Amino acid sequence: MNTQTIDKRRWAGSPLSLALVALLLLALPIVEPAPVTSAGARALNAPAIVASFWHTEAVDAPRDFRSPGNRSLALDSSDHPHIAYGEDHLYYAWHNGSTWLIETVDSSTYVGEATSLALDANGFPHISYLDRLNNDLKYAYYDGSTWHIQTVDSAGEAFWTTSLALDGSDNPHISYYDATDDDLKYARWTGSQWVIQTVDGNGNVGSQNSLALDASSQPHISYSDDTNEDLKYAYYDGAAWHIETVDSAGDVGSGNSLALDASGRPHISYRDVSHENLKYARFDGSSWHLETVDTDAGQRTSLVLDSNNRPHISYFDWDNGDLKYAYYDGLAWHKETADSGDDVGHYSSLALDSNGRPHITHIEDYVVNYEYIGRGLRYAYFDGTWHTETVDRTGEVGQYTSLALDGGGYPHISYTDWTNKDLKYAFFDGSSWHIETVDSAGKIGMYTSLALDSNGRPHISYFDNTNGDLKYARWTGSQWNIQSVDSAGWVGVYTSLALDASDHPHISYHDSTNYDLKYAWYDGSAWHLETVDSAGNVGAYTSLALDASSRPHISYYDLTNYDLKYAWYDGSAWRVETVDSAGNVGAYTSLALDASSRPHISYYYDDATNADLKYAWYDGSAWHLETADSAGNVGADTSLALDASDRPHISYYDATNADLKYALQLPYTAMIYLPLALRQP
Repeated sequence: MNTQTIDKRRWAGSPLSLALVALLLLALPIVEPAPVTSAGARALNAPAIVASFWHTEAVDAPRDFRSPGNRSLALDSSDHPHIAYGEDHLYYAWHNGSTWLIETVDSSTYVGEATSLALDANGFPHISYLDRLNNDLKYAYYDGSTWHIQTVDSAGEAFWTTSLALDGSDNPHISYYDATDDDLKYARWTGSQWVIQTVDGNGNVGSQNSLALDASSQPHISYSDDTNEDLKYAYYDGAAWHIETVDSAGDVGSGNSLALDASGRPHISYRDVSHENLKYARFDGSSWHLETVDTDAGQRTSLVLDSNNRPHISYFDWDNGDLKYAYYDGLAWHKETADSGDDVGHYSSLALDSNGRPHITHIEDYVVNYEYIGRGLRYAYFDGTWHTETVDRTGEVGQYTSLALDGGGYPHISYTDWTNKDLKYAFFDGSSWHIETVDSAGKIGMYTSLALDSNGRPHISYFDNTNGDLKYARWTGSQWNIQSVDSAGWVGVYTSLALDASDHPHISYHDSTNYDLKYAWYDGSAWHLETVDSAGNVGAYTSLALDASSRPHISYYDLTNYDLKYAWYDGSAWRVETVDSAGNVGAYTSLALDASSRPHISYYYDDATNADLKYAWYDGSAWHLETADSAGNVGADTSLALDASDRPHISYYDATNADLKYALQLPYTAMIYLPLALRQP
């Protein structure tokens, strides 16, 4: 089986893609596997092998970012800030004098770390950054109308930090670390091509580096020697590179930042790891002078010289979790806190405006009640007092998903916004996704399950983690109606919802107080509750479906034996069986019944080696099992629906990228009809 991921910006959701998928679904036959077991009693058998591929896309994927470089901030001629940052993609933010504007520069996967930004003579941005997926060095620039993106170096693994500077002709120069050879490298654009040199190849050097150009556009680089734990400095005189050791007193050189004064002499800020201090080095023309600026601080420094060639440094205060700023006035160092919070000041970048006042960007980790909820890109500036604001925030969405298809075959999904602890709902109208918040009263929206009624209106069961209750929401056509179903103890986790022929809700769920599988249904006037299975700790990750007679079928996880289980009501009693017991299987189940009332189940398989999305279905005599997605840690919080041809659609959580994903199974024979670009592995 193939697993195919397609960039949604270029293909998924477009009229061409939708028409193509619809054509394939209607025109191509389903490839039915021959049963791998003999007919007879329903029991777990060897998995069947089915040839198919899956199309996946992100529905709600907030920006994610970390570790920008110490030159990720630049100020334009109006002193407005410009910032480059990223992780999942490369982003560029700038302030126009009244508001922040943000755009995606490179939408490729896993790009945007270790950014370095410079503005050219026209105020247009140039950015160096890393492509983590391919471990390449990349460069982007804006020409006034469009962005241009180039791969600078793909021979080996570009890693850790990049540092960019523009010469007098606005040609880029970049220093960076080659992790394949453990070398410090340097690339420059001649106007027609990239010329790449190895600056220092003597051991593990250059993982942290900073570049500056002198008046002759010759490069100067400060960098870490990780083999000897030294701070080093290299410069090019037009004919050859010259290398020297600046500081070797302990483990020094990490987080270094370089600036050249009006005479072209180097100044470097850096961290002394051995003594946990912020240090500063300057060259006077004949020798280096070293001093300690601050104690118990100094990570991820950024150095700028003012018009008097005096140093200003932004850095992280490890002990207090603050953003610090230090400057030298000609007589003494002054140190102050620029921003404080739970954990601020990571990966700072400093710039001075036309009045010599500091502007700093940095990363804040948001922690509430000891729970990490995301990152923030912060901006601080000084105009006599310090002002701070959040420019952008990461988000983590897509957990506890549930999927249903409407009469047009379009997906509707309920899920948790983990950052804000809200219940959210998304639906596709044929051209775009629409997203809204259903319930935000407390810590809410976990373990969601969605069903659409005969009018196409959504109904959602979910867990109220503030009160420990089972809750239920339905859209009336004008508003969401919300009620509590069961509040007897800590109940309502692992909910699953189905609607009967009268649009009355039925819900399976776990009683965490008694460790039982429970079932609730509404008869039009009142809720009825009962216990289905109490043999051990059972009923986790339940999923409910009703057959043509409105009889309930439930898939769920046996926490005692770590198995996937299935229960159904035959009209007089509940029957229970084990579907998959091959390892730790059965978490995050989702159940659907086909036209013959046969069960299909999506679920999560997690052991020491794999973390995959799995899929099981019953053909009338035996269960068949397959892996639907194994690209990273995927498959948690699954939800399954079958279309009119009984083909599975699954929404699920991609824990590797913190995104909501959607998978559609097509017969493998459809692959030959797809454009070549869509058939690449």
